[in-house]
Amino acid sequence: MNIGILADSCCDLTPAMRRLLGVGNASLSINVGAVSFRDDETLEQKRLLAAMKASKTPPHTACPSPQEYAALMGQYDVCFVITLSSRLSGSYGAACAGRDLLAENGGKTQVYVLDSKSAAAGQTLMALELRQMINGGLAVEEMVRRMDAFVNRMRTLFVLEDLANLVKNGRISKTAGLLGGALGIRPVMGDDGDGNIQLVEKIRGTQNAMRRLVAIVAEDLAKERKGSRTLAISFCNCADRALALKKELLSACPALREIVLSPTGGISTVYASDGGVVLAY
Repeated sequence: MNIGILADSCCDLTPAMRRLLGVGNASLSINVGAVSFRDDETLEQKRLLAAMKASKTPPHTACPSPQEYAALMGQYDVCFVITLSSRLSGSYGAACAGRDLLAENGGKTQVYVLDSKSAAAGQTLMALELRQMINGGLAVEEMVRRMDAFVNRMRTLFVLEDLANLVKNGRISKTAGLLGGALGIRPVMGDDGDGNIQLVEKIRGTQNAMRRLVAIVAEDLAKERKGSRTLAISFCNCADRALALKKELLSACPALREIVLSPTGGISTVYASDGGVVLAY
């Protein structure tokens, strides 16, 4: 049986990781002023960042069409689809419509659309977990059950140096955005358990915010078994910051077995902006 993983392009995986895990890409598109980008392996992050900085209008993103999703799903006998939080994007809805369209046209693929209730590193972590289950030979129904539980347990946290695009596209309130630009405050943001973004803490300075991220993860995982958890980090044009964060997390959190680093793809870059870090565990 050909069991496949398909993820929208907010799932941050390097090309090598994507091939290793066997994850197909459902590309979103990005428009920055008059410049258009397709979020796939051809996208140049530096060009996207430069276009965003030069543009007087916010970037706009569009999810894959149901037809695109249906065509990608039809390549498999069983297809698990990992999407951006349905609270933040239409990708989940488009994937569900694609599943229905495929069935209406006689497709036999069993399709399971998984709402990550997250983005970026959260989707990466889900892809890693799902590949491990597939390789372990679990029954499809058991994988569905376990992935639902995995999503409900997973936590996503992030610190961004620029919240403007999240504000302009309605992902967070203007009040939260103003906070991020005031007096060097770097809000620690996170998911609310249902796929929305919420303020976790207000911290002054980026380095202090990074230290607080480490402390929050250490507190959350303090009672977990040693070496039992994996954490994923997405980073936007700040590899040194991500590597330092990884080192501190491994030192402070015995429960962490592995930390996977991945640069942000196009969609994650739009919202994380230059210097942003997203982690999920």
